[in-house]
Amino acid sequence: MNRLLILTIASEMFLLLSFLIILLTTRKTKKSIFLIPLLIIGGFPLLYLAIDHMNSHYVDANIGLGLAFMFTWIYSAIAFVVAIILIVRRKRKNNISKEQ
Repeated sequence: MNRLLILTIASEMFLLLSFLIILLTTRKTKKSIFLIPLLIIGGFPLLYLAIDHMNSHYVDANIGLGLAFMFTWIYSAIAFVVAIILIVRRKRKNNISKEQ
């Protein structure tokens, strides 16, 4: 398999995992409606530029593709940190309610 394809799939899966964790911790329908456009905003640039790069076969370096990977990785990392914060906050809330 192509290395670009493997990196693209791995990056998109990490982004999807982060948003899935956020979705499972919030469980509110209004917030989950806003998560779908955020997921699309995070994943679409990488998918578009990876498909464009595979079809066009550029001779030089595709700087836009590199920027799309960096954007997706940073976006995924921020989403993952938010997911971890939501999990910790939820566990603390559950522990406090059990003690009282």
